[in-house]
Amino acid sequence: MRSVGTTMRWTRSLAAPEAIAALVAARCGIAVTACELVRSLTNDVYRVEATDGRAHACKVYATGSRHVAWEQDLAAHLAAAGVTAAAPVPLDDGTLVGTVDAPEGTRPFTVTVWAAGEKPRPPWSGALFHRYGTALARFHLAVDGFAGAHPARVDEPLATLDAALPAVVDPMVGAMAAAARERLAQVANPDRGVRHGDASLDNVHLMPDGGIQWHDFDLAAVGWRAADLTGPYGGAHWPAFLEGYRTLRPVDPDAVVALRVVELVRNIAWHLTAKVALRGSESVGEGWVERELASLRDLREVL
Repeated sequence: MRSVGTTMRWTRSLAAPEAIAALVAARCGIAVTACELVRSLTNDVYRVEATDGRAHACKVYATGSRHVAWEQDLAAHLAAAGVTAAAPVPLDDGTLVGTVDAPEGTRPFTVTVWAAGEKPRPPWSGALFHRYGTALARFHLAVDGFAGAHPARVDEPLATLDAALPAVVDPMVGAMAAAARERLAQVANPDRGVRHGDASLDNVHLMPDGGIQWHDFDLAAVGWRAADLTGPYGGAHWPAFLEGYRTLRPVDPDAVVALRVVELVRNIAWHLTAKVALRGSESVGEGWVERELASLRDLREVL
C-alpha cells in the first residue's frame, strides 16, 4: 500500500553542517575545510573553516526576519570604524544577505568574518567592567548618524510592554510595568539612536591589545540607548561599568532602571511563549522565569 504524505507546518528546521559548508563555498567562493553548528535557537550559527586558516560565521535567521540587510549595513559600518572584527562577507551577487528554502519557509542567511579575540571569563573585576562600559560608549559613538541603506529595526519600550504583558498574569509584573511607563514618561530628552540590543559580556571579545570588540548584532535597533546598559545594572560592578561609560558619554540612570524593567518583562514573556514554541514546554522548568521574576522584585524599591 502506498503511504500518503501529510502536509505539516514547521516551526523551525536545522540545516546540516555539510549543507552550510556547501552553501558558503558556492555563494562566497571560500574553500571550506570544516563546518560545525555552534548555536541554535531563534537563529542558527555555524563556524566555517577555510583552507587559508581563516574562520567565518554563517548565520541562518528565522523565517520572517525583516531587518537582516540593515543589520549587515550596520556590521559593515562598525567594521570600518574598528568596533567589530565580524565584517560581512559579500555573496556572489554582491549582496550581504542571501536566502535558503526551509520547510517553514524562506530563511535569510549571512556570512561574516569570525569574531577574533576571546570571551571574558570569570572571575569578574571592576577593571573589566570599566573597560566594558567604555567599549559600549565607543559603540554608541561609532553609530552616531548611522542610517544604512535598508529599513532599520525600531525598538520602542512601551510597545514592548504592550506586546509582552498579555502573556504574563503575575500582578507584580503588571504593577512594575506601570511604574516603568510612568518613569519613562518623565524623561524629557531620551537619548535615542542605534543600540546593540544585546550588549552583554556574551557578545564582546577581549583583544590581545587590551581592547574590546563587539559582535552579534541581530537584536540591534534604533531606540533608547540607555537600554544597552541594563545588563550590568544593579550588579556588583555596576558603578565601575557606569564610570567607564561616562568617560565618553552621559547616561540617565533613572532611564536605565525603567528600561531594565521593560527588559525583564519582555524576557519573562519570551520564556513563556516564544521559547516554548522553539524548545517545548519543558523549557519553562529551566528556572529562567523564576530568576527574571526575582530580579524584577529586587527593583521595586528603586523604581
